[in-house]
Amino acid sequence: MKNSYQPTSSSSPRRHFLKSMVAGIGLTALPIPFRSEASPLVSTALEGEAYWGQVRQQFGLRPKLILMNAANLCSSPRSVSEAVYAGTQDLDYDASFQNRAKFDDLRLDLRTKLASYLNVNLDEITLTRNTSESNNTIVQGLPLKKGDEVVLWEQNHPTNLLAWQIQAERMGFTVKIVSTPENPASPQELIDPFVQAFTSNTKLLSFSHVSNTTGVALPNELCKLAREKGILSMIDGAQSFGSTMLDLQEIGCDFYTSSAHKWFMGPREMGILYMRKELVTDLWPHLVGAGYDGYAQDDIERLSVLGQQDSAKLAAFIKAVEFHEAIGQEVIAQRITMLASQLKEQLQKNFPQAKLVTPVSEDMSGGVVIVQFPDQDHAQLFGQLYEQHQIACAPTGGLRISPTIYNSPDEIVKVMDALSALTANQG
Repeated sequence: MKNSYQPTSSSSPRRHFLKSMVAGIGLTALPIPFRSEASPLVSTALEGEAYWGQVRQQFGLRPKLILMNAANLCSSPRSVSEAVYAGTQDLDYDASFQNRAKFDDLRLDLRTKLASYLNVNLDEITLTRNTSESNNTIVQGLPLKKGDEVVLWEQNHPTNLLAWQIQAERMGFTVKIVSTPENPASPQELIDPFVQAFTSNTKLLSFSHVSNTTGVALPNELCKLAREKGILSMIDGAQSFGSTMLDLQEIGCDFYTSSAHKWFMGPREMGILYMRKELVTDLWPHLVGAGYDGYAQDDIERLSVLGQQDSAKLAAFIKAVEFHEAIGQEVIAQRITMLASQLKEQLQKNFPQAKLVTPVSEDMSGGVVIVQFPDQDHAQLFGQLYEQHQIACAPTGGLRISPTIYNSPDEIVKVMDALSALTANQG
């Protein structure tokens, strides 16, 4: 793809403009009161549930609330929420160009930390407002034409399914929707339907890393199989960013999208977009804001010129990355896997008549757990769990229960007790 503009420089227009304003009057940006070293977490000498109890204390959760809704929205640790507040106060105190010049450095710091966290290069990652915007940046930006095919999973989020269908109507390419077995016996049973759908016209495979409607996790191997056939791969990581071990170089995807507000427990309305460096030039922008013409065609930041954004959240997102790094990706992933496995085990033990939609196997599932109770009104159960038992989940596909690191095995027992009482009453 070629654009008609001629960029003046490959450096950030945001950085150039704001810093020139500051330099022009001989001032420097004010110090950032909410920017500091990583906040201390809990003593590494603690072990087991004592450690995780201290982790929970990092959150401002309402006492007695059992929040198991990570697939939708998480509480943020205090270091994150305090950084949002401090950043907002800082802007309200001084909204000048001079004071805001520091946010370019914060943005660069954040992108650098995210690149390290995901094991990608700095020039391959940019910031958006959420997964939906990241997905649509790819949907609307890829130069697809009549005769091209895009292969999608039927369980994709609407921004990675309906968005493609609408774009296909507009541009003339073909969308192929793949179904996977309801009860897969192995990861291979999840892989085969996609490989069988590939043709010489397939240009892209796009799928949710973990389904928000069933909890099924698709194998990373799909990306490598697609690449072997010259097909690009895109992962919607809304349910994997912050809940699983992520090494995008190892996974081999060409695009990866996600949000900060779910499992990553970061600030709301902050998202990420990764794409391999050599693909950046090919994408059309889904939105052109002031300053777009100051970016080079191969600069991924040109795809994030979105107008005025809430820069106060940059420091908060950094705090979220530091929080995850302090505990460790692997430790967090293991904790979430343990809680989800225990939840599934207890559901099967206590409710043999219920249908566990999510695979039991850890190879084919993540932290999202969905269960269906026969002859039960799940919307009513969802409401009663919160109103009568202070348990927050979601009425998605039945009951979607998504525990994360501020939850505990004891809370899972309380969920079982509540479900036993409520389903007995409804039955």
